[in-house]
Order: sequence, then structure tokens, then C-alpha cells
Amino acid sequence: TTRHCCHPSIIRQNKSPRPSMVLRGADTEKGHQRRGSPKHSNHAAAMCLRLLFSRQCYRALLVVIPVFSCMQYFIFHPFATRVAQEQDVRSSFISHTMTYPKPRRKIVLLGPHDRYNFGDLIFTSVVAKLLVSRAGFSPDDLLFGGMVTVDMNNYGGYKILSMKKIQSLSQEDTEQGPYDIIYLGGEALGCNFNCAVKMLPDERTKTEARRERIHDCPYLVPKNLLLPPSMPKNDTFQMKNYAVINSMGGTPCNECKKAIETADYIALRDRNPLFPDSAVMMKELYPNKISEAAEEVLQDLFPGGVNRQKIIAVQHRDIPTEEARLELALALDKVSKAGHATIVFFVAGTAPNHDSLSCYKQIAQMMTEPSIVYEEENMWKSVGLISQAEAVLSTSLHVRIIAFLYLRPRLTWCGLEPKHPQFIALWDTDESPRCLKSKNETWSVLQRYYGPNPNITQAATAIAYEKTVKKYLESFDSWSSLVGWRRYSTRS
Repeated sequence: TTRHCCHPSIIRQNKSPRPSMVLRGADTEKGHQRRGSPKHSNHAAAMCLRLLFSRQCYRALLVVIPVFSCMQYFIFHPFATRVAQEQDVRSSFISHTMTYPKPRRKIVLLGPHDRYNFGDLIFTSVVAKLLVSRAGFSPDDLLFGGMVTVDMNNYGGYKILSMKKIQSLSQEDTEQGPYDIIYLGGEALGCNFNCAVKMLPDERTKTEARRERIHDCPYLVPKNLLLPPSMPKNDTFQMKNYAVINSMGGTPCNECKKAIETADYIALRDRNPLFPDSAVMMKELYPNKISEAAEEVLQDLFPGGVNRQKIIAVQHRDIPTEEARLELALALDKVSKAGHATIVFFVAGTAPNHDSLSCYKQIAQMMTEPSIVYEEENMWKSVGLISQAEAVLSTSLHVRIIAFLYLRPRLTWCGLEPKHPQFIALWDTDESPRCLKSKNETWSVLQRYYGPNPNITQAATAIAYEKTVKKYLESFDSWSSLVGWRRYSTRS
């Protein structure tokens, strides 16, 4: 916290007049006056004036005054100048670090939220809300950075600026710069520029990303790139900005190591320093907004509320072969029939190598039981759909996490990635189902958690949920106290 440094004014108190000298009695000797009497004081003053204006005194002063002035200049002037210079430096330091910085330093929220991916949009919404509601920042203090400038509002996101634009703003902002930076989450630790550009939706966007490129690790841009390039390196006090790694996962690639090594706070979701994924805060922060989105989803699925049915939400990464698609269709037919519910397909991300609406449509055609392909690409509506489902089946970690928050029966078809079993083992309940390796076992596992007498109770999930929320807030409170303050570091 910044300290308020104020200099108490020196108040000169008005002292009462000095009491006059009072004669306690007349002197017995004629003509003699006590010291302090008016007559004695006038006589002494007259003698001093005669001495002061005598010729001898005048000659002495002609010699003494120039000599004293020279001594004062050569002896005291260098010292006084040095003290004044030191006071100027200290005053400059104190004015920036000891007084409350108004306005605060801006914060960049950097992540892969420049294309539609469910989890990445969730990270942004969680961190932005916590910084405003819990850490006291203004929404105007926050900037959202990505590879390209794009408006993600229609997807449930924010207006994103390219990091090249943010770099320029940070370097030129004398009021709230240079900016601090939060690396939002996910597995961006291992995603270099070539990896990231492949996830962009079209060639126009990819071309823009290449033009706006400022670093080989686009979602972990080192904090020093936001500092003014003309900052003197020999400054006594060097401007400092802060960087935070917010519950990220994955294996770091070489291009991203500099940002990791220079980060001021690190939290990881899959190893020490271990904290939950920030998506666990979603229900806690946005209950009303998610409820409104859920009602919109139900109106989309069952217009006018007519023939509203139980639903089982299904998300699956794109399946390349027709044989594998047929396997999933047969498994979902069994789930739908035995569970007395309609299958609703939805996308958790439409970036390349993520989900595919055309894949869903083919699977729906292969099924014999009723199903709906919900084509909305909106993070809020996806969360709302999950919150209303009787059960949730998915390949996405963050779909699993949202189902966990809403205490829903949840199954995950895991691939080779370790992130799913890690979350389940670390944060979900002990009784919660582990990863499914085969589509054929879907209903045989789900039926143990589905219906009126499940193997896992909602109360058990609620306890685990509260634990994860508390643990994530522990991390947030630690790093949010670092960012947003104008600080200087002393250079040796």
C-alpha cells in the first residue's frame, strides 16, 4: 500500500506580551535607577548607537563583511547546493511513490480471447469482474490485449486491442503507464506465435496478426516491452511495471520463457505453486447474468415454453472420421432413451481444431432419438445451457468445470492431455467419475450419477466447489495487491 506523506505545517503561536519591568520600590540612593527602568534603557540604547556609528567600527566592518561573505560562499555554497539537489531527487521519488497515485496504473489482461473459445472468454470475465468488485479498480483501468484488434462482444467477450497498439499506449501514457500485465490462463505457456496464429479464424485475421506481431510468444508478452524505450538506464529511480501469471497450465515453450522468468507472481493450475483454474469463480461472480442467459437459451430451444423437455448438454471436439461419429451417435441414442432427455449439442469454441457445427449436424442425422444442434457461439449462453442441463457430457475442460460449479452430473471424454484428470483429481469430489476412454461406456457410467439416487450427492460437490473458490481467491488477493500502483525501483 502507498503511504501518505504529509509535512505538518509549523504553527507559530502568538505569545502573550512580555510583562513590563515593575519597580518593587524606590532606590534609597538619589539619582540611581534600577536596571530595566525606562530611563536606564534609553541611556543604553544611545550608547550603542554611538559605538555603532563610530569611525573605528565603520573601518572594521569594511574588512570583516567581505571576508565573511567569501567564507560563506566557498564553505557553505557547495554543501547547500548538494543538499538542494538531493532534496529535489527525494521530492521527485516521494511524489510518485509515497502519495496516493491518482489515477492508478492501467492493467492489461492478455489472453487468447481474440477468437471464440469458451474457456478463454471465461478467464477474461472472471478476472475483470474481480479487479473491479474486489480489488477496487475502475473498468476504465482495464485493457484487453490479444494478437489482433477485434470486437468480441457478440461472443460474450470484450473489445480486444492488439498488443502492438497496447504497447504504444503504455509507452506514451505519462499518467497511467507503463501498464501492468496479467497473463489470463489456459495453456498459453506452450503456445508460440506459429501455434497461436493457426487458431485465428481466417486469412485476413492471420495477416493482421503477422503485421501486429511484437513478440514470438503472443499471449505472454514480456512486461518490459510495455516500458518506454527512451527511459534512461542510469536513472536513480527506475519505473517498474508488474506481470502476473494467473493459474495457467501446460509446458512452457522456449519463446515464452522470458515472460515466465520475469513475472512477479506465478500461479499454476497443474503443479506448484498450485491454484485452481480461474473459471471456478464464474457462478459466484455472475449469478444473475447466467440466469438470464439460461432463460434465453430455453426460449431458443423451446419457443414460447411449449413442449419444454429435459436436456442433456453435449460438447465434443471435431471428430474427423465418419466411423467415430457413428460411434458417438449410437452412444448418445442410448443416453437419450434411458435418460428420457433430449440431446442438445453446443460449441465451446469454433477456432480451428476445436468444435464443429457441421460435425454435430451429421451426428444428429445419424441418431434415432431426438436431438437439437444449438448453433449459438456465445459464452454466456453456453454457461446458461450447462446450468439447466440434467447432465453434461464433454471433451472440454471448462465445460466440465462449469458443470461442476452447477452441481451437474458430468462425464468427460478425455484425450491424451493430462489437464482433465488433473482437475478431477485435484479439485472435483472423490466420488466424481473419472475420464471416459470409450464412447460405449457413456451410459453405463452416467446412470450411476443420474436420476433421483446418484452415487455422488450435490452436497458433496458443493463442499468441493466452496473449497476451490476459497483457494482461487487466496491467489487473486495475493497478486491483485501488486498491480496497479506506480512504483520505482532503485538502481545500484
